[in-house]
Amino acid sequence: MEYSTTQEIYDKNIYSIEKEQYGHVIFILKEIIPSKLSKEEREIFIQHTINTVIESLKISKLYGKKTAYAHIYLNDCTFKHFSLSFAKKLTQILNTTFEDTLEIMYIYSGSKLFSRLWNIIKHFIDKETLVKIKQIKN
Repeated sequence: MEYSTTQEIYDKNIYSIEKEQYGHVIFILKEIIPSKLSKEEREIFIQHTINTVIESLKISKLYGKKTAYAHIYLNDCTFKHFSLSFAKKLTQILNTTFEDTLEIMYIYSGSKLFSRLWNIIKHFIDKETLVKIKQIKN
């Protein structure tokens, strides 16, 4: 599928929905390859992610809730979809910006690669957040 702008890719693959009176952020990462993003495109990605999390929290707030869910789909992702430095930066920004707003994060992947990468990534996530992350193998 071809897009005319990076923003269109982000809009299609990172968005929020309402489900069971909570906001849910959806991340579908197979079309986003961090190593091919320019510095400007990475900044747009971060800002889009922040805005999407804000939208999901607004949905939850409508129902008197202070947290939201996140769903990260890593199906069809390969090593080229992963950047440790970018993942660390994004995790740090989200932890600082949205303290105590995650209900549960589901990560969907059947990949052995993700299992190996997870063993690295989890060391950059604070322990309170780590217990809210659930891996779903599909």
